[in-house]
Amino acid sequence: MKQRKRVMVGLFKKKKPEQEPADGDLSFFTVSKAREFRILAREVFGELGYEVQIYSDHALDAAGRGYGFWNVAASCHSLPESQWRDTIRLHLQKVLASFEAPDPFDGVTPGEVAQRVHSRLYDESTIPNPEAYPHTEFVPGVVEMLALDLPDTVAVFNREHAGRHGGWEALRSQGIANLQGVDNQHVETVPVQGGGSFTALLGDSVYTASKALLLPGLAEQITGQAPRPHLGWLMSVPNRHQVVWHLINDATLVMVLEGMVRFTAMGYSDAPGPVSPHVYWSNGAGYEQLTSVSEDGKLSIRVGPEFQAVLEAVMSSD
Repeated sequence: MKQRKRVMVGLFKKKKPEQEPADGDLSFFTVSKAREFRILAREVFGELGYEVQIYSDHALDAAGRGYGFWNVAASCHSLPESQWRDTIRLHLQKVLASFEAPDPFDGVTPGEVAQRVHSRLYDESTIPNPEAYPHTEFVPGVVEMLALDLPDTVAVFNREHAGRHGGWEALRSQGIANLQGVDNQHVETVPVQGGGSFTALLGDSVYTASKALLLPGLAEQITGQAPRPHLGWLMSVPNRHQVVWHLINDATLVMVLEGMVRFTAMGYSDAPGPVSPHVYWSNGAGYEQLTSVSEDGKLSIRVGPEFQAVLEAVMSSD
């Protein structure tokens, strides 16, 4: 078996040696600031009457309910520390209220389900119990699930809800159709140093990143270009408001890949609703993950045999 080649590139954000390292899970914080956030979160849980186990990226209460930290921590990161306690409290109160709220699927008509169901991409690691929900892997680490878009919230179909409303296949078919109707709000061509560019679709909708499910047709719809046979395209979904791609055409692929890696890492670490920090490649037969992050935060580009062949093809044709 051929081994993947590994090419080390820079950290998400370059840091001076004397700077404190970023936290491994809440990467927009330093290690000490992340520790302060977790201590404060425990205190706020206690003030609200909940005893919890605190983990690096979530808390778990006595009933087994999980509370992810990423979004509220990202909000705190952008605020003075004097506002962290109130920010955490408000967030937890909303989450706890949602636990007590009526089932959002009760009383929803078949017609409303058809209009409101969307296929949506989620970071698999943020789903407390994935097997409770119908889903499929989109790319390594990212799953496609079914979301019901309601005026005040987004509810995820569990297996009971999906069975009650027609099952995975029928719901997914309608969910993809509704995803196609989500506005392509802002399309940006991002040039990279050394030549070449990639495309970023940005939008306020929480379903913007999920439009990656529509590639490569989405790229042709927006840019009028289709992928070249056997070369394929690069793709990333940094957070719920971004989907990024590049249709491979020439030797600028190397520079574009490095540019996409950095753009994706920043979009993942600096925004709410993170999906994946990785860049993927596809030739139409499924996606291959091209990047990985080591324990010390260094980003590695992994070149497997198929993608190596693509690199050689574009370099030789230049």
